[in-house]
Amino acid sequence: TEAPRYSKSGEEECVQNPKDYYIKLLGKKKLGKIVRIKRIISHPEFNFSKVINDIALLELKEPLKCSKMTSPICLPTSEDLYENGQKLFIAGWGYYNLRKKPDRSNTILKEGVMKQVSSKKCMKPEVPKDTVRQYHCAVGTNHSACQGDSGTSTFIKYKKRFYTLGVVSHGTAKHCIPTYPTTFSKTLYFLDWIKEHVKDLPKP
Repeated sequence: TEAPRYSKSGEEECVQNPKDYYIKLLGKKKLGKIVRIKRIISHPEFNFSKVINDIALLELKEPLKCSKMTSPICLPTSEDLYENGQKLFIAGWGYYNLRKKPDRSNTILKEGVMKQVSSKKCMKPEVPKDTVRQYHCAVGTNHSACQGDSGTSTFIKYKKRFYTLGVVSHGTAKHCIPTYPTTFSKTLYFLDWIKEHVKDLPKP
């Protein structure tokens, strides 16, 4: 998931309390069981203003039971899975169209398809150029990530397995226009950091 947002109080920055968050497991399209968060592990070099190292891990209070609707996803170990022009899948409960009044009580999972493009297309002027390796970038035709989708995975199917290539960080346009690039924190770039906190990752 993306790094939890920070709120400033004077000169101090305080990360949001995990007690304020929970996840809901997916049933058949609609949300199901609530699972509470035990701990939020933000990247130690996360920078909100520069939007770098925008990634975090959530430790759950209880283990999840695998089912047809709930199962682990593979993590990439090679750049070979990142190919410009390839089809990417996205799914989330975020807003569908910011030009319309958003429904904050949305409980229906939406799916979409995007296309991977060069990470340079997602660079903003305020972001250091040497951080381009942290991102992968995608555009859509009819679909895009939107507000409320932050932390949602972008994934591909490769040799009968699904791999998460990144998590939604931010977009480059208002109103979630699909033809404008969306920026994803690149899973492969942060793999070593993930392994520091998630021991004994199973092999695909």
